[in-house]
Amino acid sequence: MRSGRLLGALAAFAVPAAVYIACAPIEPASWDSAELQGVPYILGITHPTGFPFYVLAGYVWSHALALGSVAWRMNAMSGVAMAVAGTAAYGAALEFGASVPVAFFATLWFAFTEEVWAHAIRAEAQDLAVACAAVAIYAFVRWMHGAKPAWFLAAFALCGLGMAAHPNALWILPAMALGVAIAPRRPRFGLAAGAAVLLIAGLALYAYLPLRSTYVVQHHLDPAAALTGVNGGIFWNYNDPSTLRGLALELTGSETQTPGYFLASFNPLHVASAFRTFVETMAQQYGIPASLLVFAGLVAALRRDWRAALVVCVACTAALLFSVVYPNESDVGRYRMLVSWLAVPLFGALTPRSRTTPAIVLHGALLLILLAGAVTALFAQPFFSHRAALGGRWVILAARPYVPPGSVVVTGWLDATSLAYGAYVDGSLPGRTIVSDDHLNLPLYRVWARRQRVFVLVNPHDVGALPGAVDYATLDPYHELYAVSP
Repeated sequence: MRSGRLLGALAAFAVPAAVYIACAPIEPASWDSAELQGVPYILGITHPTGFPFYVLAGYVWSHALALGSVAWRMNAMSGVAMAVAGTAAYGAALEFGASVPVAFFATLWFAFTEEVWAHAIRAEAQDLAVACAAVAIYAFVRWMHGAKPAWFLAAFALCGLGMAAHPNALWILPAMALGVAIAPRRPRFGLAAGAAVLLIAGLALYAYLPLRSTYVVQHHLDPAAALTGVNGGIFWNYNDPSTLRGLALELTGSETQTPGYFLASFNPLHVASAFRTFVETMAQQYGIPASLLVFAGLVAALRRDWRAALVVCVACTAALLFSVVYPNESDVGRYRMLVSWLAVPLFGALTPRSRTTPAIVLHGALLLILLAGAVTALFAQPFFSHRAALGGRWVILAARPYVPPGSVVVTGWLDATSLAYGAYVDGSLPGRTIVSDDHLNLPLYRVWARRQRVFVLVNPHDVGALPGAVDYATLDPYHELYAVSP
């Protein structure tokens, strides 16, 4: 029995991990993905909140795994992280009474749902945070079911690491606090204190930001630091957290009013929107019939162990409150992956307990539904079509002939991260300084142009004439390169 569970866990990890890695793109992307592909390799600093655990883990991973492009290595790390999250879902399903085949096929269905797949094959800090949160939830349920106190400590340690990977992991904390309050046994003071210390130890990784930033500044690693008015360049020293102001900006995300939206998420008026989003997410990822099975599984889980079921449900859905109020996120799905994860233990709770003929038939029907769902979800994905896609590579290759070494290129965040990857990570755009600016401060660029060549890359459909700049080259219908005059 135990060996069967272990083999199932190994398969629940290995199958999704192998598929994700095989399908991971090999070229740099754009937007946040290109940044998260490149920053860990150079041990830099990302946009808020800095994601130090992701950066540090990515640095080790991208240098230890000396295979393929840096972009592919970081994409593969995300695939492994999501496979770990799936394995935790498999374990949680067993905790709610699932048979090994039910837990395995439910895990595969989760792994191949559209939202999970899309994030698992690209560099994403949320993937590592989800992995930490998922294992933390599983560990906490194990403790609730009578396992050793080490599981309790592991849950809080992983929560701290998850928040250091991406702060969205903090939303599992209310569920764990609830679990402590309602669990049949209470943690002793020493155990609770140890858990708090481990949680804080994970959060202490945020000390990386000012320490690394200070090193970058002192050793002149950030080429954008020589430009007047730049408060830390992208990839190397975003927001310059070596200063108190920069550290505050980096930790809080206040430039995009994130603290205000975080507080707004506690408004009970948003509960209805969060519940509606939960229903819509389940329907989108699993389909309406399977979503009904999820709700049936919720009833079954509550009947089997209402305490653990309540903790898992709160842990997987609390982040919805923030996701429905935060407007500065074009990829809100990455805040909702634990919702899809929740389906696995709830599917598992539908496993019949008895060995009667009707129960065996129901068990077989459940297996067929889960297997069909997993296979259908898998073949609905693009497989290897993105593996060789150029992604952000094309803009690197397109700009390189027109922008000589020693130049500054200013463009919006979408393309700036691709260009920065080429300039700072793989050396395909050497000697260029990349500045991300969506507001285009031309008078400032003209000051820079007194000392070096400055180019501005814009979408001509969004930006007309640029005073003090000359139309220099057309890269494609959506990318026009201007040369700035001093």
